[in-house]
Amino acid sequence: MINNRIKQAKFQLSQHKTQGVNSSLSIFEVAKLMDTVKKGEEINHSKGQSIFFSLN
Repeated sequence: MINNRIKQAKFQLSQHKTQGVNSSLSIFEVAKLMDTVKKGEEINHSKGQSIFFSLN
């Protein structure tokens, strides 16, 4: 699910880059897509580093 969002965000960003000033995305939408890519990759990278907590 996260990977799909990352792929879609990367695709939209690449489309925005090729369209340049003719793109329909606002600066806020672009920033949100960039955050999605960055945070999604961080989550995927940290999946192997699980931390287990014990509550007594």
